Amino acid sequence: MASIQRKLARIGLTGISAAGAALLAGCGMAAAPQPPSLHLPKQVKNLEATRSGNDVKLVWDTPKETTDRLKLTGPVKFRICRKQGKSGCSNIATTSGTPGRPASYTDHLTAALASGPLRSASYEVYGLNQHGRSAGPSNAATALLGAAPPAVVGLTAGVTERGVVLRWQPAPSLPAGAEIHLHRTLVLPAGAGRQSSSRSPVAEPEEQTLGVSLDAAGRDPGVALDAGVQFDRTYRYTAVRVVKLTVDKQSLQAASSSSKAVEITTRDTFPPKAPQGLAAVPVSAAINGGQPEVDLSWSPNTETDLAQYRVYRREIGRLQATKTPPQRIAPEKDSEPLIAPAFRDLHVQAGHTYAYSVRAVDTAGNRSAPSAEVRVTVPGK
Repeated sequence: MASIQRKLARIGLTGISAAGAALLAGCGMAAAPQPPSLHLPKQVKNLEATRSGNDVKLVWDTPKETTDRLKLTGPVKFRICRKQGKSGCSNIATTSGTPGRPASYTDHLTAALASGPLRSASYEVYGLNQHGRSAGPSNAATALLGAAPPAVVGLTAGVTERGVVLRWQPAPSLPAGAEIHLHRTLVLPAGAGRQSSSRSPVAEPEEQTLGVSLDAAGRDPGVALDAGVQFDRTYRYTAVRVVKLTVDKQSLQAASSSSKAVEITTRDTFPPKAPQGLAAVPVSAAINGGQPEVDLSWSPNTETDLAQYRVYRREIGRLQATKTPPQRIAPEKDSEPLIAPAFRDLHVQAGHTYAYSVRAVDTAGNRSAPSAEVRVTVPGK
């Protein structure tokens, strides 16, 4: 105890009681007092910048904590600056964000900033405490200033058997390497409304982008085919033109403003191809147990949505002045669909001549044109 009192005396702390000295001896020397927290939000690490039309949109995540690891409870104020060339980062706006939530700001470019050759600019955001102090800038996010490509106008969509054909008014000129981006959104999936097809739905992303390059002559093609769609669904399309530029080994792009949206429902109204290679082989009753027949076969259709075949027959009489219309003989009403590319006709008479044709039917109920007719005479014996 005496030694503790001597040490206190050397550093000028006199008048400490024995009890007080004993307390200091029991718990060690007290830590140096800490300064109060400055409540500085942590620096933003994920700032991103995107150029679209005459706007640059900035997005980032609002910090959850201060630099002292204290939880932020109220709105966080941000200062935003923009830097061009060798000049300093000029303040352009202030905004706020909710801790732990995404924040954003749109820099509406002036006419001077949105014209002329494409050039880079960088953005930074500073999280501020209640006294306007910051822990430092965010990462720098780079975007292109200058004239953006012209917007796509006149966008239309039409359904074909191969997919959705999109058309627009071509731009008179675009820089080399420019592209057209077609954004597709699944609005109404299969089964959500009236279906024209019984095919099982296939899962697909709700959002997709189709890139269309300039043609071989460097011109805007004005047309594209989206072959990735499915029937019985509703899609929404928008389009933008995009120009890319590499600055300091960083790939940047400037996009036009978005076109007007167009929606289309992909109803399957396209019939399958007519069956090919129809052949008929007559079988006499003499070699078939007293029952004449005609065996039919044809090449199978390759459409993925093929549902069945239908067989038609008409009788050709010697004294008939007009052509008898064909009648469907298979499949019969309420019977199973005819799936295989073959059929055996047991309802024929010896000595009679018949003409046969076949149609293909898809899952949407679309019928093909009839195949080429084949004629056959059933042997009399």
